[in-house]
Amino acid sequence: MSSLITSGTFRKLSRLSAMGPGELAHRFRERIFVELDRMNAGIRAAASPCAVDMPFKTYLMGAPARRFYPGQREDLRPFVEAKFPAWIDRAVEEAERLCRHEITLLGHPGVAIGAEIDWHRDPITGRIWERQFWADYRPVHESGGRDSKFIHELNRHQHLPRLAKAYVLTGEERYAGEAVAQLNSWIDQNPPGLGINWQSSLELGIRVISWLWTIFPLLHSRSLDDDSAERIGASLFAQLEHVHRYMSLFSSPNTHLIGEAAALFIAGLVFRDQKKPDIWLRDAAVILGETVENQVLEDGVYGELSSCYHCYALDFYLQVLVLADQNKFALPKAFSSKVEGMLEFLVHLTRPDGTLPMLGDDDGGRALAFHRRDYHSFPEGLCLGALHYRRGDFKHQAGALAEEALWMLGRKSVDDYNAVEAFPPAETASHYPSAGYSIVRSGWGTRDSHMVFDLGGLGILTGAHAHADALSIALFSGGRELLVDPGTFVYNCAPEWRTYFRSTRAHNTVSVDDRDQSEQGGTFQWTTQYRSRAAASFKLPGVLYMEGEHDGYLRLPHGVIHRRRLLFVAPESWLIVDDLRGSGEHKVDFSFHFAPDLEVSNIEHVEDGLLVRAEPEGFALHLFAGRLIQSVKLIRGDTAPPGGWASRGYGRKQPCSLLRVTLAGLMPAVVLTYLVRADSHARHGPDGAVASQCGRLRLEKGQGIACSRQHSGFEDIAVFSTGDGEMEVAAFRMRGEFFWLRREDGVLRKALAIRASSLDHGGREVFRRSEPGSYLYPN
Repeated sequence: MSSLITSGTFRKLSRLSAMGPGELAHRFRERIFVELDRMNAGIRAAASPCAVDMPFKTYLMGAPARRFYPGQREDLRPFVEAKFPAWIDRAVEEAERLCRHEITLLGHPGVAIGAEIDWHRDPITGRIWERQFWADYRPVHESGGRDSKFIHELNRHQHLPRLAKAYVLTGEERYAGEAVAQLNSWIDQNPPGLGINWQSSLELGIRVISWLWTIFPLLHSRSLDDDSAERIGASLFAQLEHVHRYMSLFSSPNTHLIGEAAALFIAGLVFRDQKKPDIWLRDAAVILGETVENQVLEDGVYGELSSCYHCYALDFYLQVLVLADQNKFALPKAFSSKVEGMLEFLVHLTRPDGTLPMLGDDDGGRALAFHRRDYHSFPEGLCLGALHYRRGDFKHQAGALAEEALWMLGRKSVDDYNAVEAFPPAETASHYPSAGYSIVRSGWGTRDSHMVFDLGGLGILTGAHAHADALSIALFSGGRELLVDPGTFVYNCAPEWRTYFRSTRAHNTVSVDDRDQSEQGGTFQWTTQYRSRAAASFKLPGVLYMEGEHDGYLRLPHGVIHRRRLLFVAPESWLIVDDLRGSGEHKVDFSFHFAPDLEVSNIEHVEDGLLVRAEPEGFALHLFAGRLIQSVKLIRGDTAPPGGWASRGYGRKQPCSLLRVTLAGLMPAVVLTYLVRADSHARHGPDGAVASQCGRLRLEKGQGIACSRQHSGFEDIAVFSTGDGEMEVAAFRMRGEFFWLRREDGVLRKALAIRASSLDHGGREVFRRSEPGSYLYPN
């Protein structure tokens, strides 16, 4: 026990020694506030939240309503009936379920929360969180299957604005009455400072935003009487003051801090004629300006390297931007430009069907949830961006006008949106060097392909929401996912599953000696961090080449560097070249996770490799290894150890087919993999002619690996050198690291060479230089 205490004390002292004077002062003040609050926990807030000589509801109907988003001030019912009648049907259907106390919770539909709602009961597990002082909870360290995510999600109250929306669109007082009853019930059960629902300032901030979007639309409802309005206002201000006092300035200076500051900004601006809200507003504006500078990278990507948390941050920022614009509140110019950059990244990250690849962590929730409940897609953000920045490329990806735009901006948003002319972005490839992402698509149509190549590290701060997924890929084509990122599943209650979904072997990349690229150190921590970099990018008409590497395996006794090259050949072919440079013997695993609805129909062993087919999309994977393959496994839904899983909602997972190819032996090692979609991989087309064929080519001279693909009258040849000398293959003589060559009827049509000094074809010189470099033909 003494050794445990000693080690724990040592860790605390180490943490204290790393703190700067500002953090030490902040934590000292916070501790004083905590102990003062402990003495006053459970004491109700004053009856009137504002220093005004009128009922709180009357006050709300004046200046605060004019400062809140304009959509809630308008009589939208006849307008929506005329233009968007389906919205009303959808709102009523959900409101009826909510009146029966049935909700959707983190992807779990039809969850019954009880006739008398217990706001401390997890409706998924049935477990009840004990009532104690808010600072005594340690949710991240909970065990025994208890996960605070579910109780927090319930108490975000994002279903209440949906009841308010249904009331506005129908005039049905029953919906307003249900929303007010639930608010009063929550206040009864959650006195200030007591219970899990005061534990997280971010959760309070999101709940505050939900309450504001509930009470303002209900101002004309008789259910929101003066007594209820007073009680709601008192609790609302108590929660906001708690957020202001306990902001995550040092504990979680990521989206937690952004969400807290956004809630304080919105409430502070709405109630700015009051003393405390004016302080909230000023402090929040400063923090929001700092977060957009510190947490959003120069290329517009949110720094935690998670598609979900990128959308979270963007959602909060857009809410702030729209309200500031409506109230003529001046935000720093850099704020608007950074938000625009985040939207530009979202445009390219969004796949042809409007969905997003699940890069990094996904907590399953949203900052604002009028319609959708997660960030598997975010057209609402693109719609608001199209309106704010008048960007037709944003509108192209957003599609139809989003409900949020109407509620936030009012009827004027419809005409304004119609005035923005939609057009696809000019570029089909985008690169984000600060984040390490490269995104390439074959076009902007619904059937076009979309691939994300992750060349990044673990992101800012501690890498809490990043995964050990360097050089992984996610592929979408033909209107569906083909190769998938696994998602998240859970955070807190199942450490073995948390470990698996963050691991290298759960992603479409390469692992060495059964180790992760970075060693995990806890739910949101890493004990080692790798360095990665994008090494090069070149482009020919219809051809794009990218490469990157990471040093995560240099920590092994015989270190290994993994470099991956990705070559996209329009319209539907990808070549991956993996080389692992190092020494000593190693086991190397190549993982490919197929979409859950794809069935691997055939695995055929061919010379020095294998051919894998997946249906129903006619997707093929051709892998060629420079050495003997030790094993090929098809894994689906294994639990000991975990393997072959994908999560598409927090707390839910489903089996997917995982192809794992294992090599073993001395380094270096090289593997070439072709990915081909649709029937073009078949050996014979409909007319019996050869449509596409991949095969290994034997080098006539030199050391390396070569393969070819024949399709549509072309022969594409890829050659990678594992030595320093000259190579000869298929009438080519060359010296260099990597070559991609296209012939048609024996004539060289295109060529790409990397770190190369010479190339001859059929006895004729193509190029020759004294120092190795890149070569493109035609250039």
